[in-house]
This record gives sequence, structure tokens and C-alpha cells, in this order.
Amino acid sequence: MFSKLTLAGTFIGFIFLFFGGWCFYDIIAINYFSNHMINMPFEAKVRLEFIAFGVLFQSYVVSLLYGKWSIGNYGLKSGFNFGALIGFFVGFGIGLVYYATANLMDLQASLVDAVWSIFYYGIAGALIGWTHKKLDQEK
Repeated sequence: MFSKLTLAGTFIGFIFLFFGGWCFYDIIAINYFSNHMINMPFEAKVRLEFIAFGVLFQSYVVSLLYGKWSIGNYGLKSGFNFGALIGFFVGFGIGLVYYATANLMDLQASLVDAVWSIFYYGIAGALIGWTHKKLDQEK
């Protein structure tokens, strides 16, 4: 559960998920999502510590589950496939439930966010897969 592979994958996944999300949502796509907000308060307080803890938990779970799912077949491709599957679950599954209940963004932005989630988690999964492969080869 707290193996060297899982912890290293968690660290690498955290770095990408935290900074990749920040770059995408606060730099690349900020204008797009700002124009598609419905009920988002403009003065919403961002709690960076909770974002960091949430991303840490996400990267830990992806790393842990990837280690069990891949059955030692570690690598970029298997990691991307696993991460993309997680992204599909998060983006379309959870994202559309949020769209239907919280009504923060319009449908178009919710779908764009869902597609982004597939690539976002796919890249994180690829990095985790690469990390697992490199550390597993050292044995």
C-alpha cells in the first residue's frame, strides 16, 4: 500500500496534476471557462491547501490502483490508458453529475472539461506508469 513504487508514482503524479491543473485552468483556459460560468461567485475564495490535499489523494489512488491494475506491465502506454479511463470516469461521470446538480458551468464547458480530464489524467497515468517502470527495473 505504501510501496516505493506507489509513493514515487504519487509524487510524480501530484507534481503534474497540481501544476498541470493550475496551468490549464488559471492560464490556458481561464477566459473560456470564465465565459461559461453560470452560478460561480466571482469572489470565490480559493483554498489552495485543500486543492493540494485533494490532488495528493487523487495521485495516490491513481498510483496505487495502477500498480494493481497493470500487474507489473508498467509503462507510458499502459499508464496513459489507465489514467484516461480514470479521466473518463471523473470528467464524464462526476462532471456531468456536477453539471446536473451544482449548475456551475454550462453544458459546453462541462463537456470541454470532461475531454480535458481524459487527457489530464491520461498524462498523469503515463508519468506514473513511467515511474513504476523505471523503479521496477532497478530491482
